[in-house]
Amino acid sequence: MPTYIQAQSKTGYDRRYEDKVFPKDTKCIEMIDYIGTGGPPDENGEITQGEPGNYFGVRYCHAESFYRCFANATFGGPCIVTIGEFPAEAYDERGEAITDKTINMAASFRDSDLEILPHGCSRYMIHNTNNMFDGCSKLRSWSPQEMVGAGIAGVNDPAAPHILRSNGLAEAAFLFNLAPQTMKRMFAGCVSYNGRAINVISWANLRNENAASGFAEGCTFDPIYLNGIIASLHWEFFVKKTVRTPLLDVNLGSGVLSGETAKQAKELIDAGIQLTGFEIKG
Repeated sequence: MPTYIQAQSKTGYDRRYEDKVFPKDTKCIEMIDYIGTGGPPDENGEITQGEPGNYFGVRYCHAESFYRCFANATFGGPCIVTIGEFPAEAYDERGEAITDKTINMAASFRDSDLEILPHGCSRYMIHNTNNMFDGCSKLRSWSPQEMVGAGIAGVNDPAAPHILRSNGLAEAAFLFNLAPQTMKRMFAGCVSYNGRAINVISWANLRNENAASGFAEGCTFDPIYLNGIIASLHWEFFVKKTVRTPLLDVNLGSGVLSGETAKQAKELIDAGIQLTGFEIKG
């Protein structure tokens, strides 16, 4: 039988799962404190149940830090780590978040054998992803079909966590809504990861010139995804003008750039974005 683990998100503070060896049949680890029971606003904009923003069925957690929470952990196979929605510090009369806390995910999975990106952590709240997946040599891209085949989905298992009983297994969803202030060596050593969806991470909030140093050192991303990262950074820097600091040693792993992407990389380098790791041809 599959093993499902549910833990209060305060685990992030006490590093309870650092160096942990999980049972090999562990399919899901939920880091949540409570499940929302309130309702959405009515036609007059009034919250009739619970607290503003506390919508029915939403999984919430309270931890503001998951520093080294799963560092050196052994999952022993495909396992979904899902982290609940973080409640905002304040909501407006419609239940929309006004202000958010910041969440520290530094080194949270460092040197573990994590195979699948975690789920959760939305609304641009994660400010520190330094070394988050550093050394996760087994981390890779999975299709929904592969995850079902690996026994992750528990659609017909009433004991399975919510995420496994739904059809919401979007493997790269964690990377959306990410705009860290610092992400040094975030994917360093992820030798099995092909770079899918990394281009959706925003560079707009990076705070200093070393904030992305060694980002993907040791990786070899598929050309389409390496090109996508360059194009996304180029767009944020030159079109949106949201990247406001020079960046040093932005290592994007090995690979070869040519054509339009090589031109974009050269323009970024000339503008003070020190891109390293790959080769530029032409």
